[in-house]
Amino acid sequence: MADKKPLEVFPNREYLELARGLIAALEAGEMKDAEGIVDELTQLRETELYKELGMLTRELHESIKSFREDTRLSSMVSSEIPDARDRLNHVITMTDQAAHRTLTAIEESMPLVDEISGKSRELNEQWSRFRRRELSVDEFRELSRELEEYLGFVDAKSGALNSSLTEALMAQDYQDLTGQIIRRVINLVQEMESKLVQLVALAGKPERAGASEKPKAADTQEDRIKAEGPAIPGKDDVGVVQGQDEVDDLLSSLGF
Repeated sequence: MADKKPLEVFPNREYLELARGLIAALEAGEMKDAEGIVDELTQLRETELYKELGMLTRELHESIKSFREDTRLSSMVSSEIPDARDRLNHVITMTDQAAHRTLTAIEESMPLVDEISGKSRELNEQWSRFRRRELSVDEFRELSRELEEYLGFVDAKSGALNSSLTEALMAQDYQDLTGQIIRRVINLVQEMESKLVQLVALAGKPERAGASEKPKAADTQEDRIKAEGPAIPGKDDVGVVQGQDEVDDLLSSLGF
């Protein structure tokens, strides 16, 4: 059998050579040699699986470290999210105040409009009678007096009506400011969404790895290394990895 090439360089060729040797041994009836080749194939597969899992663990570890050390994310969690909450509450307050101001201005304007409209209808009827020559001299004098009073009335009420409409218009100035606030909050939410998508992607990697390959038990030193979780307060366990530095050291000692 030809000399083996390094596994990390020619893994497919190594499989092919072992497979050819297995076929030759089976054809020759050399069951012991065939069993040895099967063991080699198994060990080769477990070695590659171990390397793949180690590389995946290192990748996940570095990604989680980077995610935890992301100063932008820390800033969003510690200050920008509470600030966004306060800003949205401020938007609600401003909207509520503007709505009350607008409704109050409209409620004050409606009686003025009704009063002007009602007085106009009365005078219009009298004016129509005058044009049809149905008014007496005394009635015409009374109409002239009422017209003079009406003009003064309209002048006074139009000023009040103008003030109410101006108040309603000014109440809408909140929209520019609240629009800016809402746009900033939307940008923050979009950025948070992006960060969460990254986190979900990280969380999904172990599941994908577990679904594709199931590690088998082996007697090698690497396979005897315990996979430990985070330390539990109040529980002493020398095998538990205590922090990020120890994870780095463990992965480095395994060659990853």
